[in-house]
Amino acid sequence: MQEIGVGDIHTHTMYSGFSKYSFLSYPDSVTTPRTSIKVAEKLGLDVLCITDHNTIKGAVKAREYNKELVVIGEEISSKGGEILGLFLNEQVQPGLSAEETIEQIHGQDGIAIAPHPFSAHCSCVGKKMNTLRFDGIEVFNALHRDGYSNAIALESCNGHAKLGGSDAHASCMIGNGYTLFDGSSQEDLRAGIKNKQTIYGGKVASLREFVNYSTRVAYESSKTILNFNGVECPMSARISRVRNSRKILYLLGSILYAFSPMPVVCTLIGDRMLKKKGRRIWKEQHDR
Repeated sequence: MQEIGVGDIHTHTMYSGFSKYSFLSYPDSVTTPRTSIKVAEKLGLDVLCITDHNTIKGAVKAREYNKELVVIGEEISSKGGEILGLFLNEQVQPGLSAEETIEQIHGQDGIAIAPHPFSAHCSCVGKKMNTLRFDGIEVFNALHRDGYSNAIALESCNGHAKLGGSDAHASCMIGNGYTLFDGSSQEDLRAGIKNKQTIYGGKVASLREFVNYSTRVAYESSKTILNFNGVECPMSARISRVRNSRKILYLLGSILYAFSPMPVVCTLIGDRMLKKKGRRIWKEQHDR
């Protein structure tokens, strides 16, 4: 009987840098590479693709802990939307056209994937996904709770491998979305995508997990301010440049936020807003 492997093709670590929403800037993920490995091993994943924003440093670090598990990837900010590159040897520079970005990935014998192609809140390739040389489409992204973006991606996917990923920004989200493939090795996953013989699956991230993520951002930021975690990443680099007086303010703010109702309030408001945006995109796609 053929063995079936399970892989999460889309995860982030604290090397992903910062995200912005409106006037707010916050760490995209506070998960250490070591924690990602521990969670993936506990879940029994066969392959874990670490795809930080515009860098492969987190994936390279994680691979030091488990070479058989980790695929080096990157979520690249192209001019045409975000693109996942898997099985990379070198970083692909952001800011290129979508076509050039995919060419750079394939030039490394990598796999090019369109993540959350109809996202309501992430940069995405949209309808261009079927005109670009993608190897696969992420038709299930567990971070997108609205349901609309995944549904549009699935119905619009034409002749590509259909993939699932967690887009985990917190360790508790790893494995929420996954891809099934014949075999169990990294090369089996690559072959499955190339041959369009993959199956997607998973569950959307829960509100509890988003609250956990929001709280962890505040908590881990406090640890970084106090220099407790010892990880050299964009967050620690930014904090190291801040004056001590401002660090104290940030520390107090992080602690107050983490132990207040704010993570719950922000999660509920954000979830409502994103569902509204997702519904609008759905209507735009189906009213034509």
